[in-house]
Amino acid sequence: MSEDDSALFLASMQGVKPLKSSQVATLHGANNQHSDQLRHQAAQRRLALDKLSLDLAEIMPIAPDAVVSVKKEGVQGQVFKLFRQGKYEVQADLDLKGIALPRARELLYDFVVNSQQAGFRALIVIHGTGVNNQPFPAKLKSCVTAWLEEIQGVQAFHSAPKIWGGAGAMMVMLAKSSQDKLETAEQHQKGQHRWA
Repeated sequence: MSEDDSALFLASMQGVKPLKSSQVATLHGANNQHSDQLRHQAAQRRLALDKLSLDLAEIMPIAPDAVVSVKKEGVQGQVFKLFRQGKYEVQADLDLKGIALPRARELLYDFVVNSQQAGFRALIVIHGTGVNNQPFPAKLKSCVTAWLEEIQGVQAFHSAPKIWGGAGAMMVMLAKSSQDKLETAEQHQKGQHRWA
């Protein structure tokens, strides 16, 4: 800064007084809580992603044309049958074809978490058949299958009907969100009072 610039700056600042410390706004509370919440969510995400292995030696290979069918405890048989038949409306889809495994893993995890928070229950994940993958045919399909078994909130998944991608796509059934569970419980409770 030249002497002329310094003089001009000092002249323009003449009469300006610093704020008193009692007039300075300090931001605490809500902002700190929000920052803490974001850090906690990021840490949870990192831990969850770490459970989803990228080591192909740990992934059970699945044939490109194999039909995958997984139902976790708590899913009623009739509900799963209708789900397998594609009778539930698909609320969101994710296309992972051609995406590198580390990025595909992140996208799948975020897709499931965000879909559940939005109250979605039926999803489609397109992974392709991977017939020409070398040296590991159906690499992405195999990884998606292994990851879906580990992601919290996934209740069931099944290879899609042909019209939705067949062996190259997976239908995913999610558990109800906390809000949906609360609403169902309230409706059930209202129904009990009405009949009691």
